[in-house]
Amino acid sequence: MIRAVGDYLFSKNSLTTVLQSRIQEAARAVEACAEDYILGVSEDEYARHIASEVALEVPELGEPFMLEPTEIDFDVGHDPMWGGGQGHIRFVKGCRVVVRVPFSGYAQLFFCQPSTFGTLLPVAEVHRDCISFAYDQPGILNAQEVKAQFERDLELLKKNLGWIQSDCARYSQQLESEVRQRIANRRSRLAKNREIGLSIGLPIRRRSDAPQTYAVPNVRRKPKIERPVVKEKHFAPEPALVEAEFEAILGILRNMVHVMERSPREFYDMSEEGLRSHFLVQLNGQYEGRASGETFNYQGKTDILIREGDRNVFIAECKIWKGEGELVRAVDQILGYLHWRDTKAALLIFNRNKGFSDVLAKIAPAVQVHKCCKRLIKRAGETEWRFLFHNPDDANRELQLSVMAFDIPKGGE
Repeated sequence: MIRAVGDYLFSKNSLTTVLQSRIQEAARAVEACAEDYILGVSEDEYARHIASEVALEVPELGEPFMLEPTEIDFDVGHDPMWGGGQGHIRFVKGCRVVVRVPFSGYAQLFFCQPSTFGTLLPVAEVHRDCISFAYDQPGILNAQEVKAQFERDLELLKKNLGWIQSDCARYSQQLESEVRQRIANRRSRLAKNREIGLSIGLPIRRRSDAPQTYAVPNVRRKPKIERPVVKEKHFAPEPALVEAEFEAILGILRNMVHVMERSPREFYDMSEEGLRSHFLVQLNGQYEGRASGETFNYQGKTDILIREGDRNVFIAECKIWKGEGELVRAVDQILGYLHWRDTKAALLIFNRNKGFSDVLAKIAPAVQVHKCCKRLIKRAGETEWRFLFHNPDDANRELQLSVMAFDIPKGGE
């Protein structure tokens, strides 16, 4: 007979409870952050950092090895096969075989019960960097029995780790999402409290290093400027285009699709500059001439630029579709135009090729592999995507890039 020595694994604690405690730990970390830091940090970057700090690394197993067998006193006092059975303690000489399985990862997960589990559990001892399976046998060692028992235990170990892995994968997705939401909630709460504090009407003694607010002059359709978020203490706040106004500008650009569809012949063989001018006409009708084309900005000329005073609030670039490589270069180009303060931009892609569906299928994958692209925020329609980027010179400074595709017929078609 074989007697396994150790504790039952995967049965001491509930994995769900352990994972929930980690989420609460992440929440406490967000709440404990300094106000200026939480207002200045990138939500995505900080959420990833917090998630990695509290994440549970599921153990990965190495190659097993065996220690040299040792002689032991085997207790057979309660085994009738050895003449016991009457409660008399009786020992016989036996052998112990210890098989160790190295691992890397969070050792405490070996004691957690996953949401899916079986009735058979491996028995072993957990050390800092290895699992020890100890098998005792009375008399002469039976190698085949020991090997078969270890193989069964190893299979149980791997099966339970697979269930642990599945639970932790679901938890990781939930964790980063919840952390990002808590960061956003706290940032919003801090900003609102500071704004409401101003409405009390009493003089406020500002810190010497506190940034001053910036006001935008009134226009017929004024871009709504939300209270700016201070990214770093030493940076002065800049005008920020609120989401609703960004959507309003994109809506004006989308409406040009209907114009092109109603009068396609008017756009046959029209140059990139000519196409751009039609968009500028629509934008200037809403923004009283504040939309301009071929305007110098930062490191080059951008096709469409909406300014308020001496600050940019919207930048767009127009390009004829010439393949994925040209699209990536167009992204590089518009990022090169963006100053640290610029956080909203659009890339307008004009397609003159046949097979517009094929072009649409290539756009998102090409943009997402860009080194500055963090993630796809949403697909706003069949021909439009919204991406989250970071500034090429500052990974903590985020900006939104909307990519819009337009199918424009070519003359003679």
